Amino acid sequence: MDKLKRHIETHPADFEIDAPEGHAERFRKKLNRQHRRSLLMRTRPVLKIAGVILLFILSGLWILEHTRLIPGNGKEKDPVVAEYTEAEHYYAMQVNNKFNQLKQMKFVGDSLQKKIILKEFKNMDSVYYNLQKELKMNPGDERILQAMIEYYQTKLGALNTIINQLSQLQNSKHKNHEKTNL
Repeated sequence: MDKLKRHIETHPADFEIDAPEGHAERFRKKLNRQHRRSLLMRTRPVLKIAGVILLFILSGLWILEHTRLIPGNGKEKDPVVAEYTEAEHYYAMQVNNKFNQLKQMKFVGDSLQKKIILKEFKNMDSVYYNLQKELKMNPGDERILQAMIEYYQTKLGALNTIINQLSQLQNSKHKNHEKTNL
């Protein structure tokens, strides 16, 4: 190595030859090609990963839409479900109104009866929650939708019966007090 170093130091003129004409231009082209290739080589795995991720996302969305785990975009709305939603809204409002009316009524006997009745109506909701679970497992099943509507009708009928009987008791008690002579 020392000989080579001494030779270069002793004959510097031999090594200062100008490059051939057009060398710098050819060298720049080669550098650009190498730079483009390295850039492509670095982005190729990223593009592959992005493609795979996009494929998974799209296939997942397709599966969710076609298994009805999420509601559609509104185009294929089931008319039975739309009717049920409207009926459920109506009955839910009626039941809530009657339930509030029952809460405000005064019971002729002790308040224990009122507590028991209100508790029974709250317990009745467990049937509805079970029906909702069934509906999630079988979306659009008309039998379950019909059972849910019948639940509301039954609850509304029971509330109406109790309210009517309580009002009759209150009216008869009120009339009996009016007839008493002092």
